[in-house]
Formats: sequence, C-alpha cells, structure tokens
Amino acid sequence: MKNNDLDALFTGLTGNTDSIQENTPDKQVPGKGNKHTAGKDRLRQKTLELARNQERFCTIVDSGVLKKIRTIATREGLQIKDVVEAAFIKAIDGYERKHGVIEENSKRKAIDLF
Repeated sequence: MKNNDLDALFTGLTGNTDSIQENTPDKQVPGKGNKHTAGKDRLRQKTLELARNQERFCTIVDSGVLKKIRTIATREGLQIKDVVEAAFIKAIDGYERKHGVIEENSKRKAIDLF
C-alpha cells in the first residue's frame, strides 16, 4: 500500500479529513468520460442504430442459456446479437405459422388474446 493510501485509511478512521484532501490525487475511472461526453456518445450510437433499423434493449435470461448462445456465436464466428436475432426471427416465424401473421400497430383487447 502507498503512503497516501495508508494516510487515507487512517484519516478515515480518525475522522480528520484535512490531510487526505491535499495528499490524495483525484482518481478517474478508466474508460469513463464525463457525463456530457457520454451523453453525446450515446446519442451518436442511437442515431446509428436508427439508421440501421436496429434498436437496443435489455433483458434477463437464464445463465445457462446465455452461455450456450455465447458458445454458438463463438463457434460460428458471429456476434451474440446476430445469433439472438436469428433465434427471434425463427420464434416469430413459428408463432406466425401457428397464429397468423403479426400485424404491427393492431390494437386488440387483451381478453381477445386467449
């Protein structure tokens, strides 16, 4: 441990924060820009996604399933997003064969689903 780290530890334990502020250098998290830059980067990424007719989303999946998806992607030399998209397309095709073509923007009552 560096002396500054020890000083910070002991200062925190004793409650004297004057010496820690002048001896401890400001540390930044690697890879993290300021909020202003991060906002611009995200806006640029979102614009690119829209131009490619893509959309980012987040979900939770079983760890075993995700591990297999990663393995498939690695074996086939594909990105995970491409494997997941192919699985979505196959699932949608199967659903449409069974239930008919999915119409976009069709508003039905939830009670009519079942």
